[in-house]
Amino acid sequence: MSRRTIVLFAAISILAIALSACGGGAAGSNTSGAAALNVTITGTEFKFDPATINATPGQTINVTLKNTGSVEHTLVFAPANFKMLVQPGKSDTKSFTAPTAPGTYDIVCDVAGHKEAGMVGKLVVK
Repeated sequence: MSRRTIVLFAAISILAIALSACGGGAAGSNTSGAAALNVTITGTEFKFDPATINATPGQTINVTLKNTGSVEHTLVFAPANFKMLVQPGKSDTKSFTAPTAPGTYDIVCDVAGHKEAGMVGKLVVK
């Protein structure tokens, strides 16, 4: 083999190793290794349905909030600095990552008076 062929082969090999080291995981994977959780929550006056989400530590949670109420609602998960605002009759989808520490965490609607009226939920991480 010529010197030029050897250099070209070496360069391609190094490039292949570098690219494989930069590769991400499969689509939908996350730091927990668990598949992403897709959950649809219906918001009405004044509750979330379902009111409890179960997840694994570090799991990606894709939340679709459907507002079937007559006023705007939010879904707030403070530990992840996550907030959705959905107008009446609309829906939206956003994602956040569950905490890595197991536990039960609050989800609330932070529109004035809604939390106090019972619009609360839980994220159970185990």
